[in-house]
Amino acid sequence: MIRPTFLGFETAKKGLTTAQKGIDIAGQNMVNWDSEGYTRQRIEQVALSQDRYSSRFVDNKVGIAGQGVDIVGISQQRDSFLDKRYREEYGDVGYFEKSADILTDIQKSLDILNAEGDEGLRGRLMALRDALDTFAGSPDSPTHANIVSTAVKGMAQTLQLLDEKLNKVAAQHTYDMEVAVNEYNEKLAKVAQINKVIMEDSGVIGNDARYGPNELYDERNVLIDELSKMTNLGVTHNVDGTVTLDVDGKTVVQGKKYETLDFTANDETGIVSLRWLSTGKPASEITTGSLKASNDYINGRGNNMLLKGETANQGVRYYKDQLDAIAQQFAEVLNNSIPNSFTDLSEGYKKLVGTTDGSDTVTAANISVSEEWAGNASYIMTDPGILDTTYILSLKDKLNEAKMDFTAPGGAKSAEEITFLDYFKQIGTTLGTDISYQEGRHTASSAMATSLEDRRDSVAGVNVDEETSNLMLYNKSLSAASRLMTTLDEALDVLINRTGKVGL
Repeated sequence: MIRPTFLGFETAKKGLTTAQKGIDIAGQNMVNWDSEGYTRQRIEQVALSQDRYSSRFVDNKVGIAGQGVDIVGISQQRDSFLDKRYREEYGDVGYFEKSADILTDIQKSLDILNAEGDEGLRGRLMALRDALDTFAGSPDSPTHANIVSTAVKGMAQTLQLLDEKLNKVAAQHTYDMEVAVNEYNEKLAKVAQINKVIMEDSGVIGNDARYGPNELYDERNVLIDELSKMTNLGVTHNVDGTVTLDVDGKTVVQGKKYETLDFTANDETGIVSLRWLSTGKPASEITTGSLKASNDYINGRGNNMLLKGETANQGVRYYKDQLDAIAQQFAEVLNNSIPNSFTDLSEGYKKLVGTTDGSDTVTAANISVSEEWAGNASYIMTDPGILDTTYILSLKDKLNEAKMDFTAPGGAKSAEEITFLDYFKQIGTTLGTDISYQEGRHTASSAMATSLEDRRDSVAGVNVDEETSNLMLYNKSLSAASRLMTTLDEALDVLINRTGKVGL
């Protein structure tokens, strides 16, 4: 069987086209080596068969063999397993990073708790003890009595300041969480929009999703990576080029449809919550990521949970409770120390500490000097003619060395009886330990994520040396195809112009 006259030219042309496209793709890779989210591409080429519809039962048609090469598509070099592992680890990175961030802000807000200066709670307590010691030397001195009153006011004001700082931490991270939820919803919408473009443009991917719109795939992969840091995320690649995203079985993106998270913050309790907008049900499927961490530590009250939505994490509410425990124990000690009458102890004790809002429950937010004492600095003084300092020195000892239970709201007590100063230290130590743990977990998960990212980049990232080698290879292919074209041209010239001329 004689082959078609111009079959060789077609073979050479396909070789030239393939080599040129190879150079184009290698160049595309090289100029995008540092583009965010870019995945290395390559041409997928196959040798053309003699007859696309032939089978092993059809005769081999030698005459039309050698039809050249064909490009079946431009593929991306990605490893789905490494993508999955990286995104799983990235969720933990987001969780521990945000947890450490919130706890560090709590630590900064409580930085004056153990400070010994005039503004520190420890320093305020030590100043009160000194004032009581001085007052014990002159129990009939209005000046010294006023110094004690001023010292107690300083304690109350510092507790109020600490509580206010924690409220600001909660408010800031509540705002940040709301912004993050909106960002999360926007990213889900963008992924769904990319799915829609792929679905609706029938010419985008053809018959094989592997050779689809690579730039759209890159944009979508970046979005999925970012989403995986905010919540746990499962990814399923569909045959039509779209992806389905789920959060522990809850589908959040399918085709062009997507779910939306609803964020709420209770104005009265300050508790934040996440719900799926379509069902109104709590987003309990979210088990890791920065959104989970925000929810855990804004609502975190330790093991003393009182309200629905609070968590067992030692977050903002937990440390507010510790301040309340200090305020309540401080009020308890002062209000049961100085008798109303030094001659008739059955008349009870003078109320030295009250509340700014008139409520019966003392907290760090409302603690203050009582109205009786605020209106009369000499209120703490003994009866005229009586210079009994027993109760004043006893009060000083209670504030100094006496061990007692610190009871948080709801009845949870300290693990053991402890002094005021040791309790201050214990709060700081607990917080420091929590931060160290979260930062350690963040460091470990970040190291694992970085390792997985490096392995992923070794597959999907651009290696400039490798692409340079590819350029040289395709250039040689281009030269070879060009030489084939020249050879065929010379052969055809002989065939047409010289064949049959005798004697030449």
